[in-house]
Amino acid sequence: MSSATYSELLRSNKNFRRLWTGQLISELGTWFSFIAELGLVRMLSGSPLVTTALLVARLLPFLLVAPLAGVFADRRSRKQIMIAADLMRAVVAVAYVFAGLIGSAWLVVACSALMASLSMFFEAAKNASIPNLVTPRELLTANVLMFSTRFLQYTLGSALGGLTAAQFGYNTAFIVNAVSFVGSALFILPIPASATRRARDRAPDSSELVNPMSAEAAAITPITGSEQPLEAARAGFFADLREGLRYIWSTPFVRAVILVNIGWGTGGGMTTILFDRIGGHVFAEGSTHRGDWYVAALFTAGGAGVFLGMMLTRRIGIWIADEHRAGQYIGWSLLIHGLLFSTAGLMPTLGLMAFWVGASRLVLGAEFGFQETMMMRVLPDNYRGRVFTTDRSLELTTMAVSTIIAGWLLTWFGPRSLMIASGLLSASPGMVWLLALWFARFRVPTGAVRESYGD
Repeated sequence: MSSATYSELLRSNKNFRRLWTGQLISELGTWFSFIAELGLVRMLSGSPLVTTALLVARLLPFLLVAPLAGVFADRRSRKQIMIAADLMRAVVAVAYVFAGLIGSAWLVVACSALMASLSMFFEAAKNASIPNLVTPRELLTANVLMFSTRFLQYTLGSALGGLTAAQFGYNTAFIVNAVSFVGSALFILPIPASATRRARDRAPDSSELVNPMSAEAAAITPITGSEQPLEAARAGFFADLREGLRYIWSTPFVRAVILVNIGWGTGGGMTTILFDRIGGHVFAEGSTHRGDWYVAALFTAGGAGVFLGMMLTRRIGIWIADEHRAGQYIGWSLLIHGLLFSTAGLMPTLGLMAFWVGASRLVLGAEFGFQETMMMRVLPDNYRGRVFTTDRSLELTTMAVSTIIAGWLLTWFGPRSLMIASGLLSASPGMVWLLALWFARFRVPTGAVRESYGD
């Protein structure tokens, strides 16, 4: 089954086009704001511990909010969740302006925590909706387009945010972010709520029928009770949460991907604070400005790398259209990406460091697009919200802990040394994955790979 082209998808699927356009607008504003948040906290406090608190505030709420967001996405209107989250995020974006006016770095931290919590609801509903808005032939293309343009916005937003902060001040970036959320809500508004959820009485198509005793069946077959009608699914929140966790633990491939993502977070969580310290202090030392552009340059390089990697996913998919190659590809990609990032820590200039950061993120982006598409392919619709939010919350919680540790270690070690350590930690899950393939006979589900990438 060959994948749809990007132009074909956007031309023929108006509901996906609306969701994608809304994200395109809001993500640009988000990265505008992020560079401004870092700069505002740096200006108001100058302390690495307050910067660490800001980054933790953006990550840690996911642990508390993600389970609730996942259950909501599986049981409530996904369209309403996305619109409500967008409008509330617009209000929070304006609150950053007030934080700057009163000179409170801790209010910036509080706003970031609230923004992250609302974003978790939006992401849970969006990720659960995408496979229902597109056909199986469109899924890979839709997934690559959605995530690649997200990181393109990361790239452009970081660069433009750095320039805007330097030229016009932080408040401009915050207002742009607020307007972008309203724009996103307006684009999502025309999408029918029914289009975001699969009909419960739909008969499975032939591509979903597999041998019930096969390894693939474990990855796509819901556990007992998941096929009940929606009106009968009135079990309590904790029952739904336990059911989602039970599904994850009983599905080897899903469990393995989540564990790999958690492992990556041990090193990946250090990235943001290291970029802030290296760009805002190491390379900005002796300059006449606050270093916003140097920080933005590192984020821009990382975003550009991920974007290019995501765009390569469709072509790479032609080569990895079987489970053996797919398993090898995931492991080696994670390993190589981490080693490239460690190399960046050895570079003496901003330009060379940005190059190696971009190369590292290119490899990671190509792997992420592949991994995310397979996860969407194997997950039943009525588990998708809970599984994705569990994955995201555990990964981001690990990243939050990693950020805290990195902020503490910066009092004893230089940011370059920690950048090398960050890359090695990020590479370690790739090594564990490869060892599992070789010694534990673990493998990627055949059906997921071929249906997502095969011809």
